[in-house]
Amino acid sequence: MTRRVPTGFLAAFLAPPLVLYGVFVLLPAVNAFRYSLTDWDGLGDPRWAGLKHYRAIAGSASEFGEALWHNVYLAAVSGVVILVLSLFFAYTIHRGIKGARLYRVTFFFPNVISSVAVSLLWILVYSTTDVGVLNSLLKWLHATAPGFYGALFQERPPIPFTQSDRLLTALPPMMVWAATGFFMVLFLAAMENIPETYYEAAKLDGASSARMFFSVTIPLMWDVLTTGIIFLIIGGLKIFDTVWVMENGRPGKSTHTIATLMYSKVFEEYNIGYGTAVAVCLFVLVLLATMVSFRLLRRERLEY
Repeated sequence: MTRRVPTGFLAAFLAPPLVLYGVFVLLPAVNAFRYSLTDWDGLGDPRWAGLKHYRAIAGSASEFGEALWHNVYLAAVSGVVILVLSLFFAYTIHRGIKGARLYRVTFFFPNVISSVAVSLLWILVYSTTDVGVLNSLLKWLHATAPGFYGALFQERPPIPFTQSDRLLTALPPMMVWAATGFFMVLFLAAMENIPETYYEAAKLDGASSARMFFSVTIPLMWDVLTTGIIFLIIGGLKIFDTVWVMENGRPGKSTHTIATLMYSKVFEEYNIGYGTAVAVCLFVLVLLATMVSFRLLRRERLEY
């Protein structure tokens, strides 16, 4: 027989976190939406603007549209590579490889470093000076110019990877390096929960490693894989700090993401109304992306 929890005790237990959530999350969210309907510089009285900012965001030449495209590009390119590499490394370690513990620590190491520190580290990697690892390597190969295949042995000037017009192509390698370890550990934990008997049965049926991966591992870790994909989508839509640091706090039109555009509008141009409208749109996009992803990736749960 189960005891019924008194209603008063339950209310007293839930009240403090609900009050804190309401004060620090719900109330600011409501105020943000209210400010998105105004013209306000943060000092004077807000002036009602209605849907003006949302119409500007929806315009064909909108900064928001270009920033959204940058988010989609970064999420798609880096997300696919992270997903493939993390699954490959996790499965390789799971099926047995010498030095597995060392590989776990090595791959996970970038996750113990702050994203700002990671960005600063990759600024050095991409540097055009002698400390720039990538340009030094290309210089050693005599291949420091776009289209260098036709003139492989001609030394050229270093490539400014962190300039605005090239930064979008320089960000995915950094994002892959920084995030692959986390998802590898996440997927590895899911794989280690799969009973070994399934793999033994697959071996008896003559299944190859690739067949076991796609027919045993993926179906039995689908829920965790879905969670990882959603994390990647959300992270791609919300990316801010790496772009901001790599652009030295001054992202240009060719590198703005939604989050950097929002910050720039609010804290540099003091256009609170437009900036909060961008924030509201970002919230809606993340919510919709999460819901659609759950819907598309949902499948019958497998028990084991």
